[in-house]
Amino acid sequence: MGKIVGIDIGGSTTKIVGLNQGKLFSPFLVKATDPISSVYGAFGRFLNENKLQLSDIDNIMVTGVGATFIDEKIFGIPTH
Repeated sequence: MGKIVGIDIGGSTTKIVGLNQGKLFSPFLVKATDPISSVYGAFGRFLNENKLQLSDIDNIMVTGVGATFIDEKIFGIPTH
């Protein structure tokens, strides 16, 4: 089973965290005013810092005020 990424897109910060086998890992935040840039920037940084590939991620869970801007998959990964 792959990892799940949670992204909370706020008005000025985006928080991101991973979930692997029921355990949280690598939480951090990114400051940005554009929700789309913030999501892709945070997700790219998350992958890079954790030495992960897109294929390692099964799902992306998105919440927050900026979540309304996400209406499709992120890099082909299902979003909920």
